[in-house]
Amino acid sequence: MHPEMIFIVALVCGAGWLGYRQGGPPERLDEKNHRRTIYAYIGRTQPDAMLTLFDFPNPNNTSEQRTVTAGPLQRLFFMNSEFVRIQAQALAGRLKGTDAEKIDAAYRLLFARRPTDSEVAAGLDFLKNGGDAWAQYAQVLLSSSEFSALN
Repeated sequence: MHPEMIFIVALVCGAGWLGYRQGGPPERLDEKNHRRTIYAYIGRTQPDAMLTLFDFPNPNNTSEQRTVTAGPLQRLFFMNSEFVRIQAQALAGRLKGTDAEKIDAAYRLLFARRPTDSEVAAGLDFLKNGGDAWAQYAQVLLSSSEFSALN
């Protein structure tokens, strides 16, 4: 699986949104589809806009290797996408406990590490805004380069 596709799968897994049903007919990629892209309908003349943004290969061509890129359009997608906003709300809903415990759980889930003291302090400071702050904070974490980069 290519890094861009791993990233999209990681996004929906982090939010707890990915379905596990295997097989079946292909389905269009939209907010109702909770399946991996391997089960997606891929149009040859009009590829999915989100996949194109993440350098999905042209389904009409073959290639020995794909170019891996990360660009500003991908960052803008994370800041403005309804899809990412929904994933962030789902992630925020998965987290339980105090704000500090939730921050710790989010970092463990998304980055496979514990947050530093300064990261916890920054998170707690951000969450003081109240309202929909948890969903916004989750979107910030999902939009981070640490989450989208493969190490």
